[in-house]
Amino acid sequence: MDRDKQAYLFYAPIQGTLAAELLEPGLRESLSTAIYRNTDGLVRLRSDAVLHALIDIHSSLHVLARPALLIPRNWRDAVYNWIATRRHKWFLKENCPLPTPEDSRQLLT
Repeated sequence: MDRDKQAYLFYAPIQGTLAAELLEPGLRESLSTAIYRNTDGLVRLRSDAVLHALIDIHSSLHVLARPALLIPRNWRDAVYNWIATRRHKWFLKENCPLPTPEDSRQLLT
């Protein structure tokens, strides 16, 4: 949320009612990963989700995200999966911070 200065992105749990309405049941049940659905309704997964979200929010990292899309998806997803399996060890904080009132506006149920 810190990188999304224009509050372009909204967040919803994969197990929530909104995800149940928007995603195919088989897809929703098999995922424990990043999902990004843009305003056109396109659903992107894993590395595609992260890269397209960085581009859409005009993050400073979009200059790296655009050329990264040229890398074959199976390679990008392999790196994504490798990072995803280790992220808790690398970035784990003792407590997850509670959302601020500003952050709460971007949380969907």
